[in-house]
Amino acid sequence: MTAELDGRSPVIRRDGEGISRLWGKGSVVTTKLAAEETGGAVGITHFSAVMGERAPRHTHTLEDEIFIVEGGEVVLTVGDRTEIVNGAGVLFLPRGVPHSYLVESETARFYVITTPGGFERFFSETGYPIRLRGSAPVGDAWSADRTAEFSERLGLGLIWGD
Repeated sequence: MTAELDGRSPVIRRDGEGISRLWGKGSVVTTKLAAEETGGAVGITHFSAVMGERAPRHTHTLEDEIFIVEGGEVVLTVGDRTEIVNGAGVLFLPRGVPHSYLVESETARFYVITTPGGFERFFSETGYPIRLRGSAPVGDAWSADRTAEFSERLGLGLIWGD
């Protein structure tokens, strides 16, 4: 028997489960929980990132963001402060704080959690289906203009740059 609370049901996703997309430099980004599944409370995305994966400096206006780094080396710049998370760590970013990240190790694994949820749509809708692995325009062919266009089209309230 599954309990429902306010129209929501418990969800369990294991490693390898969720909606996976190719992203950026060739990373795999997987939506683990979507806002629709949590009554809008939270969205959770997992990155299996490759070296050079990055997000240019940007600011969220609609949600707070939490990074949970599981492994690898990720350079996080928050405001004027730059920190290297090597191995594991957590970063909380309240909305309105400019930030960026860069993967400097061969690979890195991390979660991006947003509250309220909804931002996870950016990854699932902008990324490319995994089945296109060899032909998807990722890596050097990835278009930063495309990501900015999608964030605007989805109404995500991102501000690029400072």
